[in-house]
Amino acid sequence: MSGTSLDGLDACLVQETLDGSRIEVIQSHASAFSRAIQEGLTQIIQTGQVSLPDLVRLEAEYTDVVIEQCLQLIQTSPGPISVIGFHGQTLWHDPEVGSTLQIGFAERLAEKTGVPVVHQFRRGDMARGGQGAPLAPLFHETHFFRETENVAVLNLGGIANISLLIPGQPSRGWDIGPANTLADVWHQKHRQRPFDRNGEYASSGSVNQDLLDELLSDPYFAKTPPKSTGREYFSQAWLDKVLECMPPLDPADVQATLNQLTAEQVDNALPEDIDILVVCGGGVHNAHLMDLIDETVDPLVVTSDAFTVDPDYVEAACFGWLGLQCLDHRPLDTKKITGSKTPGILGSITHPVTN
Repeated sequence: MSGTSLDGLDACLVQETLDGSRIEVIQSHASAFSRAIQEGLTQIIQTGQVSLPDLVRLEAEYTDVVIEQCLQLIQTSPGPISVIGFHGQTLWHDPEVGSTLQIGFAERLAEKTGVPVVHQFRRGDMARGGQGAPLAPLFHETHFFRETENVAVLNLGGIANISLLIPGQPSRGWDIGPANTLADVWHQKHRQRPFDRNGEYASSGSVNQDLLDELLSDPYFAKTPPKSTGREYFSQAWLDKVLECMPPLDPADVQATLNQLTAEQVDNALPEDIDILVVCGGGVHNAHLMDLIDETVDPLVVTSDAFTVDPDYVEAACFGWLGLQCLDHRPLDTKKITGSKTPGILGSITHPVTN
């Protein structure tokens, strides 16, 4: 899995329990992107523009990193691999048009590893009238649901998404808005570093209420789920447009306000009866953001470690699990999550040529 943070690839070996009710993460592996790949992806996502030769070259380079990572995990696996769940890198996601674009040469990955590859998870859902995202709530329901407690699962990636797992009710989930994406862009611009380690820069500033109110007035936040979004919407240009209408602000105050924006959206998304908020994704390492969320919301806040999954690998585990569902031809019901008209299989399978 490589997501909206664009910082690298996360992969893990997962295995379903015998009753299919849980996923066990056996091993995990993270790979950083080269500067060329990261800059290439960022340029496309920020501008929506790329030449076809550059796009083809970028996909090939990206896939080579995936292949190397998968081969390392396969070599250390205690048993044979049934399937690779390969999300690919989202370049553009447009639910209004009903289409999405993820790059990744699945056929090459299958041939180099000798393992079937499930890919293009989102398009089938969009073809059935869904948003194509988020898909993580399907996995969250399998792994984090509890019969006696109301659980919410929050993924703090580049974009934050939330899942509501309440006994007796259909599980729901949606993208609530920006998490790391704007904070990383702002920190890169003003501190020349890719992210705000431990939220130290944000903690040196103060929340600017006027800026926060302007950010919160964006129409996306008032939309009723199902809904999904990405960096193509919550971009540097989106933030700059708001800041242009404001008096000059201390950059550290903007950093703090961006974290508060995420915390406010989490609080707005939570029903009053949620008992536990399980947090995963790269944002768990931002102490300032986690403190703001803990101070803003009512339920007990824990990381996914409490449910036996490393917060950095929940998304990768999700697409491993989704790969297994596709391999077993299990239709998944996304109607309450993405707004699809019917349940269906998520993903397409590419088989390697057998010797």
